[in-house]
Amino acid sequence: MMEGRDDKGKFTEGNQISVGNEGGRPALFTEPALLEEKTLEYFEWCKGEFIIEHKVTSKTTGKGKTQVTTTESEPVQIWVRWPEKPSITGLAIYLGFESRQSLYDYLEKPEFSYYIKKALLHVENTYEKGLWDGKVVGPVFALKNMGWTDKSETKLTGDSDNPIEIKEQTKIIFTRGFGDSK
Repeated sequence: MMEGRDDKGKFTEGNQISVGNEGGRPALFTEPALLEEKTLEYFEWCKGEFIIEHKVTSKTTGKGKTQVTTTESEPVQIWVRWPEKPSITGLAIYLGFESRQSLYDYLEKPEFSYYIKKALLHVENTYEKGLWDGKVVGPVFALKNMGWTDKSETKLTGDSDNPIEIKEQTKIIFTRGFGDSK
């Protein structure tokens, strides 16, 4: 038996780790508004960060007394931090969770459920848009893990006087993951 734990491995009352927090880690978010603010901040962070510098160019035309030099300043966008696509894991890390499961645990808390569902829908939307980029394996994998499915159906038709005709159809069934879609 480990020090500070009972025979089931749970922290005993009064041990150094659980003093003041009933044996568990304090919640990262106690107010829904703070969670909403942090999720919105994550999606802004995903847009990347850049600065604008001005590229100055000089051009000289002509010779002698007709020589003219013109100087132009052109704004140039320089990325300090490149944009990245939002992801469930990225959201969990940004919010300070140690796992995706902690993010999903907040779905079970009624006061936070709306904000987590909204954030996950935003991530799902990003994956869905990725279906049109040409490289669809990653987005399809992610969407299937979010509850989307595709399936093939084989339908046999015909009657006793005619041979059986086999038609194969592939359907993409759009369903939502993460519980109900209410």
